[in-house]
Amino acid sequence: MSIQVLKLELIQWILLLNDTQLLKEIQKLKEKSSEKTNVLKPRQFGCGKGIFTYVADDFDETPPGFE
Repeated sequence: MSIQVLKLELIQWILLLNDTQLLKEIQKLKEKSSEKTNVLKPRQFGCGKGIFTYVADDFDETPPGFE
């Protein structure tokens, strides 16, 4: 079963729900998942400094056959 099919089935099931308690639990799950996505910090310039210690002299040259 693909993720899109699963999502559609869940949406249809949620639309038919009349149980307030279940809907509140689904809302809590949604809030928890949105909290996890907001935790990501923006990238900082220079955070990879020192990772590459060697770059070949011909790094910027185009290899033969890729003109």
